[in-house]
Amino acid sequence: MAVTTPLLVQKINSSAGIASGDIHDGILHILALPDGHTRDVMLGSALTGLLLRGPRLEEVEAALRAATALDRNGWDFHRPPPGMRFIGYTGSGKKTFKTINLSTAAALVAATGGAHVAKLGSCSASSKTGSRDFMDVVGARCDTVPHQKMVDITAEVGFGFFSIENRVPEFDRRYGGRFQAVHALSLGFPALLSPVTCAAYVYGLSHPAVGTSARLLSRLGLPDVTVINSSVGQVVQVDELLPGSTVRTCRISAGGEDLAFNDEVRRGAASMPQDLMSVAQHADPLENVAAAIRVLAGRDTSTARNAVALNAAVLLLMSGVVASVQAGIDTALAIIDAGAGIDTLHRFVRLTHGAPSQLGSLLRGIHPKAALASPGAKEIAPC
Repeated sequence: MAVTTPLLVQKINSSAGIASGDIHDGILHILALPDGHTRDVMLGSALTGLLLRGPRLEEVEAALRAATALDRNGWDFHRPPPGMRFIGYTGSGKKTFKTINLSTAAALVAATGGAHVAKLGSCSASSKTGSRDFMDVVGARCDTVPHQKMVDITAEVGFGFFSIENRVPEFDRRYGGRFQAVHALSLGFPALLSPVTCAAYVYGLSHPAVGTSARLLSRLGLPDVTVINSSVGQVVQVDELLPGSTVRTCRISAGGEDLAFNDEVRRGAASMPQDLMSVAQHADPLENVAAAIRVLAGRDTSTARNAVALNAAVLLLMSGVVASVQAGIDTALAIIDAGAGIDTLHRFVRLTHGAPSQLGSLLRGIHPKAALASPGAKEIAPC
């Protein structure tokens, strides 16, 4: 049976604007095609093309609305306790330079400092260990915890993990595991999947278009959103803040951009030396997790601690715990050096009725104050 080519696939190659309705309907048309190579190629062409065309805010917004349309009616949402400010935290993934689990470690440090971080995550598609993989390795049992119970855990310990893998089963059936390079949906899709309503969000993006991403997420209903990115040269793009690199941030709150905040983050990153090898992912998944545990336990003398502190500082500031990025960095470094973050992780594992012995085993294998070991070969994500 011949497959009718959606008009969107033809329009992508033109420099002319595409009506939002045409993009929305075109994406849904592609997603409705039979499973197979034709649908995958068309979807990849459309999503990549929309990114390379600008990206243009209205066009990407239409694509995101289409991608969530298949599952949105089945979503449930939970709220934190009254007066408690939750920070949703996730990233696009698909980094061109793979790192240890910086974002998960940063979330735990920020939680130790008084923030309440709802870490949104999934298993890794292209790195050795995604945030969900990290939780499994340290012994947490997040899958068995209902969302409302996870909200209660977040309120108690300051950290909660919310898997977003099952949030969009219909979309994921057509999309999951097929695309490992950044595309139009990377500008915000994971940040829209939180099962808990948060007062603010931090979203890591492996692409320089942080302004477009922040404005997009603001238009889609996130009340206070910060998008972060780091790059080294023209090729290396990371969805976390890396000290000494070119960092980009954009915070949109109440519809306006906080330029002072953006400048603070850049100054904080510039004040720290660059050492990519200290945060490069390890070839062995277990060692990759152990590297982040080493930082949390205060047993890492490398500059990886600076990277964790810089990302934690943004969470602390967004939470209202500190008044400036520099104060957040100082607070985070003190927590890291005291090894207090590992206590927060221990509490979290116990509250999920997990296996603390797994975390204990990781800690026993780490020598006190050991410098970060050789990171091994960098994984190359296929495009």
